Amino acid sequence: MNEKIEIIKLDDVAPYQEKIDRKDAEPWLMEEVSENGDEIFFIRVSDAIIGTAVISDEAKAFVYVYIFPEYRNRGYGEAAVSAAEQTIKTTPLIRIATAYNDHSEAAKRFAEKHGYHKKYSSAFMQYDGEKFEEPELKVRKYRDEDFDEAAILSAEAFHVMRLSTGCFPDSVVAQATEEDRKYCAENAENEYVVELNGEIVGYGAVDGTELDEVSIKLPHQGKGLGRKFVKYLTNRILEKGEGEPTLWCVVGNVKARNLYDSLGYEEIYRDEFAEKKFGK
Repeated sequence: MNEKIEIIKLDDVAPYQEKIDRKDAEPWLMEEVSENGDEIFFIRVSDAIIGTAVISDEAKAFVYVYIFPEYRNRGYGEAAVSAAEQTIKTTPLIRIATAYNDHSEAAKRFAEKHGYHKKYSSAFMQYDGEKFEEPELKVRKYRDEDFDEAAILSAEAFHVMRLSTGCFPDSVVAQATEEDRKYCAENAENEYVVELNGEIVGYGAVDGTELDEVSIKLPHQGKGLGRKFVKYLTNRILEKGEGEPTLWCVVGNVKARNLYDSLGYEEIYRDEFAEKKFGK
């Protein structure tokens, strides 16, 4: 292909939303495009917009390329992936992640062709029931002084979870950064902590209609606190009336999956997340 591929931003994305085929695009793509956030880009060849891309230029870089059906089988996909990767300026760049529906063999082959190899799968789950009876649990909004306690309990809990799935043999306990603190402070209105006898034993957040980063301190797991906390956060989402509560559950995280199933969350679809590594 001799035509130049450009990765650009657009002010008006409405004309291109209808070009996305919901049957073969990631279910979350339409919402991302409609919001036209910082991570949404478009792919241009000459004067034609041929697709869209999600590009996150962070320490954990992410690339997702979608070519509109009418422009496929012309070699644009390969060139678009290369162009999207080149926009990432993270230094040093160690790895880039991507995602695709685990039912799409074509997407898997395309990812593998470009050096991406499956890391893990995650199920997107949704709750369409009524509010739960408000659980007996001491929960309050997150405050900046909670950061150190909340960050370490969450990091340790997710580390143990990752190891339990068998998909993350190289997992380490994530080290909190000042950027993490700043993000938490900016989103404090949607973040919560669980207290028990004056100790912070749980942390979780609500991102739109999605439960996020729900974690219980390791010594307090298995005591029903997680169940109560998920009920509490689900109720907060339902009160907003903006849509059904949702969450992601890593495949292999058996304890969490059993909990979500028992509360009435149902799997809607499943994504595979793959990585391309650079250097050693």
